[in-house]
Amino acid sequence: MVEPISQEQFAALKQSAVLSNGLRLAYVEMGDPDGVPILLLHGFTDSARSWSLAAPHLATGFRLVSPDLRGHGHSDKPEGCYTIPEMATDVRFLIETLDLAPSHVVGHSLGGRLAQAIAERWPHLVRKIVLISTSAVLRERRGWLWENIQKLRDPIDPECAFIREWCAGAIPVDENFLAHARRESAAVPSRIWHSIYYEQLAYDPSPLLQDISAPTLILRGEEDMIATEEHQAQMQEAIVGAERISLPSHGHNIHWEDPERVAGLVRTFLERPR
Repeated sequence: MVEPISQEQFAALKQSAVLSNGLRLAYVEMGDPDGVPILLLHGFTDSARSWSLAAPHLATGFRLVSPDLRGHGHSDKPEGCYTIPEMATDVRFLIETLDLAPSHVVGHSLGGRLAQAIAERWPHLVRKIVLISTSAVLRERRGWLWENIQKLRDPIDPECAFIREWCAGAIPVDENFLAHARRESAAVPSRIWHSIYYEQLAYDPSPLLQDISAPTLILRGEEDMIATEEHQAQMQEAIVGAERISLPSHGHNIHWEDPERVAGLVRTFLERPR
């Protein structure tokens, strides 16, 4: 029986490291200090807390490191820049600073785009990658997310309709966790919401997918309207040998909605001999 960790306990584990580029990243470390490292990368406007429900199911035998990406959580929030290559470079420096290489890299949504970029650019740092609810397509200047980001102004209300929907699950999620998640998403300055989305309007990750040599697992919920079935099929076709699993009735935040099951799928994939 895996013991869950409370949100207060998880927050108390937060540490920080100054990277070689001068940026300070906050992170949480759990599990076996001598285990194979797993780097857990959260999604857009989340934080390391995004993994608090799933991490206990991965901790045995692995060294888990969950950073707050630049602009998120307790990490530095510079004026710029928020491109995928720049944010991936932060993660590379964190891997080097904490002596994690080679590491498994598990990324959700934006974190999955960073996992792709790391595996493409620095394959020697990576064992396997898991791409959860992510894609490799250009963002668009239309749709629900684009329209709501345009309206954001500081201070952002964590209980406004947009933030409540942004942090919701297709199936019920622990409400205490969601309350923390909403507050942390709302605490991300609107300029960073805008910057990260704008940068991805011009960033096309698809041409580099063929450079990923690490074994890859693609996971999504069938009700996910952000990382669609079409997006997942395109990634699987482009990444040599990639495997794909879809969870019926689940949405974009599958590791919140069904943390034990998702962690189990991730663990099975990572523990399988390469």
